Amino acid sequence: MATSYQDIYARFLPKVTDYSYLNLTNEEVEDNLETFMKSSIIKFRYCNKLSDRDEAVNVFNENLTDEEQEILATLMCVEFLTPKLLTDDLLKQTLNSKDYSLYSQANHIKEIRQLRDIFQKEANNLMILYTFTKSKMDDFL
Repeated sequence: MATSYQDIYARFLPKVTDYSYLNLTNEEVEDNLETFMKSSIIKFRYCNKLSDRDEAVNVFNENLTDEEQEILATLMCVEFLTPKLLTDDLLKQTLNSKDYSLYSQANHIKEIRQLRDIFQKEANNLMILYTFTKSKMDDFL
């Protein structure tokens, strides 16, 4: 049995809110999500199942556990947030029309970085638990 990329996307999408996706075609959204997922696969080194996939039909050839799918979705959150730290919009000062005060881009970047770091720590913890439960501990019993 196989796990489709859509299963991973379904775990990722509720974790983020990006209304810019509404302006994109389904194909453009799929391309975006696939890019995030491929970057996430590289960072999830401890799962050998991820290299066995069929790009033509967008599936992993082996069935991924819920835990493996959740780790990928969490890593996708990290990949989603990383480019947001590197946008030119954050380098420009913006004026809020409601109270006419300048927002600090440094504070905005700091908040995004903290959020990304939270997802990264969660992903790292999930991968540690994953590798711990998958390792052979029989010799220690």
